Amino acid sequence: MRPRASFLELFRIDRMRSWRSNEEGGVAIIFALSITMLFGVVGSAVDMGRWVTARSETRNAMDGALLAAGRTLQLPEKTEADALAVAETYYESNKSKVISSGKVSFEIVDNGTAIRASSSVVVATPFLAVIGMPELPVDGSAKAVLQVGGQVGTHIEVSLMLDVTGSMDGQKLTDLKTAAKDLIDIVVWDDQSQYTSRVAIAPFSKYVNVGRDHFKAVTGSNSGGSSNPLACVEERKTADRYTDAAPGTGNYFQKGPTDADCQPTTALLPLTNDRNRLKSVIDGFAADGGTAGHLGTHWAWNLLSPRWTSVWPAASAPRPYGEITTKGPKGNPLLQKIAVLMTDGEYNTWYSGDSSTTQARAICDNIKATGIKVYAIGFQIAAGGDAETTLKGCASGSEYYYNAEDGASLREAFRDIALRIATLRLAE
Repeated sequence: MRPRASFLELFRIDRMRSWRSNEEGGVAIIFALSITMLFGVVGSAVDMGRWVTARSETRNAMDGALLAAGRTLQLPEKTEADALAVAETYYESNKSKVISSGKVSFEIVDNGTAIRASSSVVVATPFLAVIGMPELPVDGSAKAVLQVGGQVGTHIEVSLMLDVTGSMDGQKLTDLKTAAKDLIDIVVWDDQSQYTSRVAIAPFSKYVNVGRDHFKAVTGSNSGGSSNPLACVEERKTADRYTDAAPGTGNYFQKGPTDADCQPTTALLPLTNDRNRLKSVIDGFAADGGTAGHLGTHWAWNLLSPRWTSVWPAASAPRPYGEITTKGPKGNPLLQKIAVLMTDGEYNTWYSGDSSTTQARAICDNIKATGIKVYAIGFQIAAGGDAETTLKGCASGSEYYYNAEDGASLREAFRDIALRIATLRLAE
């Protein structure tokens, strides 16, 4: 017969059963808490993932909107309201689908030279809402500013060969004046203390008018008298007709007429950052004469050539070719040299040697060999014709050639070139 358990043993057994019951209850509670915590962690990760996506997509949409608006802001005929409208339209078309509420605001800053975006959008967080965080803000701001040479450590020199022949008379000449001045407004910046942006102008028709100030240095002659403002020249008659060798004994340019037959009447203008002077020269254009395109091409080069330093005033002296391939302090090329060649017809006038077209093509090859970038613009020229073939051959690549069919597209070509020279950058 089994002995009966004592009171002490019965108490111990009862306490053990109670402990086991409590232990099982505690495990259940811990398990429930663990599941809740795990659910919260996973849910929070989902919410945070949506927030990260929204932040990235919002920043990308803001950056794209700023660049689009910044380009609009650069165009002279566009207003600040136009730029803001472009920014808002672009953002709305590309904004993140994860955003639940809020908006991105755009404003013009820095005296109209930049545009800034600020975000107040939020992302709904249903899982984090359990702990009192129903949404997360996607804060941020960005700014697009004009990245011209002075801001990226690059000097800029641009030479414009502009056709003022008889066929340009009327609306075509008016369109050219407007388009060329657009480029000047964009390319020439205000602060020239460290890095310069300068533009030169080489108008051409039957000849090139070098002006009385440069006539002797170019031709070796004072013929015509110092009081005569007309000082036209023809091509050189030596092998230097294709080079940028400085003029001198044996390689002077031939004199053209210094009377009423001197066309164009507007003299070239060496490199300058004086916007008003540049625009005044352009406003003075008058259309007349034939198309000696090789002369215009050559003089667009001479205005950029460091070998001509002694001919031009000190303030107009071109910088050395070597700086084109030299890295500046900000990691960008120290210098950009750009020639823009614009004409509305075939080159049909020359005075010695091969045809104007043949000479122009040879000169263009030598220009590009120095590192100068050449843009070419045909204005209402025949597709596939000799003029287009010449211009395409002169351009530094297919993307450097433009065929403008009307005044609006001519302005667009000049603006596009200017914007490629003076691009945009994003800044915090």
